[in-house]
Amino acid sequence: MPLDALPGLGPVHLRPIRVDDGPALVRYFEKLTQEDVRLRFFAPLRALTTRQLKRFTELDSRRETALVLEAPEEGRQEILSVARLAVPPGENGRAEFAISVRSDLKGRGIGRFMLQHLLDQAATRGFSEIFGDILEENEAMLALSRELGFTLAPVVENAAIIRATRAL
Repeated sequence: MPLDALPGLGPVHLRPIRVDDGPALVRYFEKLTQEDVRLRFFAPLRALTTRQLKRFTELDSRRETALVLEAPEEGRQEILSVARLAVPPGENGRAEFAISVRSDLKGRGIGRFMLQHLLDQAATRGFSEIFGDILEENEAMLALSRELGFTLAPVVENAAIIRATRAL
């Protein structure tokens, strides 16, 4: 889906992730700061392994959705953001979300844009609730979640993680 909805970015394209996105995903990951990687994955990662790339690009469409926002850069399409919905094992009515935005593009409304698309997809797929776990120091994501109507509460097992939950 071609879009011009994000000011200052020019034409962007939102689409499902594909199996052949591995090289673009590696380039995307290399443009994330170590702090942004830690905030997204809750651990320091230096690079994506072949196993992780396979896991991130080869999805079970019944249980997972992943979207990439891309734009042309240096003669090829580059990933600007990745957003995911996943149904936790043993559940059907709830979906967990995760979003990352390329570090050099933060503060431009991309996270809001991607989370809104995940909310729309979750509602279309008939989920009753969407949730995401956010590190307590990730103030930008916590603020966005509040703005979009999520309820925030510490995770009982780990108070450093805040669960953002929203009924659909």
